[in-house]
Amino acid sequence: MALPDRKIAVIGLGYVGLPLAALCARRGYPVVGLDSSERVVASLGAGKCHIRDAAVEKMVADALETGNLAATSDAARIADCNVFLVCVPTPVDADNDPDLGPLEGACRTIGPHLKSGDLIVIESTVFPGTCEQVVAPLLREFSGLEPGADFHLAHCPERINPGDPFWHSGNIPRVLGALPGAGIDIAAEFYASILGGDILDVREVKQSLRPKFRETAEGLHISQVPLGSVTKMRSIRDAEAVKAMENTVRDVNIAFVNELAKISDVLELDVVDIIDGMATKPFGKGPFYPGAGVGGHCIAVDPEWLKAASKRAGYFPEMIQLARTINNGMPEYTVSVLQDLLNERGYPIKGTRIAILGTAYKRNVDDLRESPFFKLRDILDKKGAEISVFDSWVTSQNTVGSVDECIQEAKAIVIVTEHSDLIEQLSRIELSNSGVEVIVDGRNCLEGEEILKQDIAYRGIGR
Repeated sequence: MALPDRKIAVIGLGYVGLPLAALCARRGYPVVGLDSSERVVASLGAGKCHIRDAAVEKMVADALETGNLAATSDAARIADCNVFLVCVPTPVDADNDPDLGPLEGACRTIGPHLKSGDLIVIESTVFPGTCEQVVAPLLREFSGLEPGADFHLAHCPERINPGDPFWHSGNIPRVLGALPGAGIDIAAEFYASILGGDILDVREVKQSLRPKFRETAEGLHISQVPLGSVTKMRSIRDAEAVKAMENTVRDVNIAFVNELAKISDVLELDVVDIIDGMATKPFGKGPFYPGAGVGGHCIAVDPEWLKAASKRAGYFPEMIQLARTINNGMPEYTVSVLQDLLNERGYPIKGTRIAILGTAYKRNVDDLRESPFFKLRDILDKKGAEISVFDSWVTSQNTVGSVDECIQEAKAIVIVTEHSDLIEQLSRIELSNSGVEVIVDGRNCLEGEEILKQDIAYRGIGR
């Protein structure tokens, strides 16, 4: 389907749907905006924007001038559309459980009008698995067509920032996932046509941007992906999880600064001035990646000092305690991942040779302070593993003199520290001929798909 031949239906004309409909119309697409509110439809019919936001009002006014945007409450008017963008609310109920009623209703509305080759994109925020387990079955039921084969189903989680004069629907980078098939490319082509940015693959983003974070001590900000770019995720579930997780990260951080406010009250501090002072630090602001554990004199120690001071003043900081508990537990979690993979290959930990690569707490430093290596090694030792250790930056804990020696006769490798030279040495080894059958990537630094091709069981932390 050529881009000019597409007619767009936007289901839901709220804070997400209306700017998106206006953007599509301004890009030359004929757009039908479907909303259940007669007030919204009447307002737009009269040339008025029902959302009080200067940027949105300008977008809508421009779109209405093109004559490409029409609002309606009559579902029959979307029958000749071939791209359906679902932007209905996805709230929670009184028990804080997800309310899928509006989304299910949208699927029942769209279903009877679906045709072979149509594209349906869910922009509404959903939890991972919703498109496959809820949306696809409903569309199949009401259309008689097969999702992913007869029509394309994708998820592009909405990203808006109401009241922001710079970031708007036309330039915010987006992520996209789809059911297996051609849907991911068709959806990416469509979004690129309205956003005007590049189409990226999440692996390209990882390969091009993540090394820069490391080389600049995490001082580079992720917004350096191109404006209006569309990043294709590995799966529709990964795309669903992006929105749920990015806002959960925000919520946890907001909760934490609220806890800092309570600590500041009992310690007679000014938390706003302190946060402004913290903001002057040019690195260490994320993004943050999971790993086998958190070490170093700062992160592993400073929160304990703040917790102690707060407790002495009469307030117990729950977020700090929870963060320390989770981070201190990552070596045990890493070993549990290792144990699962070894079990799949028929090996117990006891008596199995396991190579530990890296002992320093951080990449490309020779500092062992509070390194998770010690706890991980002790756990494996208590379980009876035969352990070999090599670190290319600090030698005090080494049991061998090289990576090759470390993995000799080992059935499993656990990466604790991803020193540049250490990983380079590992990459030069023919692992498929080494006898290694399991790799646990405690720093998510390897290309897991390439390792799996060598008939080696691979797991990262969270991947």
